[in-house]
Amino acid sequence: MKSFRDEYTLQAADSVPEGVAFDARTKRFFATGLMSGAVTQIDAETGEERPFYTPDGQPQQLTGAKVDGERRRLWVCYSEIQNMLGGVLVFDVDTGARLASIELARGGICNDVALASDGVAYVTDSFQPVIYRVDLQAGTAGEFVRDVRMSAPMGQFGLNGVAVSPDDAYVIGGFTSPSKLFVVPRAGGEVSEISLDGDPFAPERDPHFLGADGIIFVDDKLYVVHDGGVQQVTFTEPGYRAGTVKARVVREPGLSTATVAGGELYVIKSEVVQSVHMRLPPRLPFKIYRVPLELFA
Repeated sequence: MKSFRDEYTLQAADSVPEGVAFDARTKRFFATGLMSGAVTQIDAETGEERPFYTPDGQPQQLTGAKVDGERRRLWVCYSEIQNMLGGVLVFDVDTGARLASIELARGGICNDVALASDGVAYVTDSFQPVIYRVDLQAGTAGEFVRDVRMSAPMGQFGLNGVAVSPDDAYVIGGFTSPSKLFVVPRAGGEVSEISLDGDPFAPERDPHFLGADGIIFVDDKLYVVHDGGVQQVTFTEPGYRAGTVKARVVREPGLSTATVAGGELYVIKSEVVQSVHMRLPPRLPFKIYRVPLELFA
């Protein structure tokens, strides 16, 4: 971990890098462009940023991303908001070759992706109460679960971040408006809202915690990213049915999601709320920075 920096500044001034992922083997971060439709790669040791994927023609909106280190794949969510459709792009993480483009959502958008240890991907739809499942090896893709309890309020975001539990048995979906968490067994079963105590998970009128965005596990704890803060959830019941929340304000707002590098939590400052939702100039530069886990001690 000593060879990694605390902060990486991104070059683009208009990409709105909504998603971030990390490849442990090559020690590279990947940042996805919501507005540019491009993916850049950042060397975690030197900080050098280079193009990884540049779109041809009209760019799609790129959001959540994850690296499958074992199978050497980079998964990236794409959407075409003007056409209300979305799906996933799959790349060879080493060569940059595009391996697959899979449309999943009609009448919605694909926001974030999580990977199980067997390579199966789970993808959230922010406008429909759906989590999709994609198995490249089996050649199958479609709805994993649809539940009205995960329906988005009119004109707002519903499902957002997604994570697979460390025991590989559950899928957890983050929900933005208002903030909440849902859990469903990977083997099939009912969707349940996770009961949360401790710090408020959806505090009213707190500008730091405007709505849950990306979510990710570090060891057995779940971290929930908001524009100006991060919440740690420690699960207290079997099946991830309940948890205790610790909320912390971060040093720079404008966050959308996070990744894990060297066992540490790295967030991406993408300015999505500022530039896309509030239609104000982004507070540049965009960056990736470390949020010390000691904040939650």
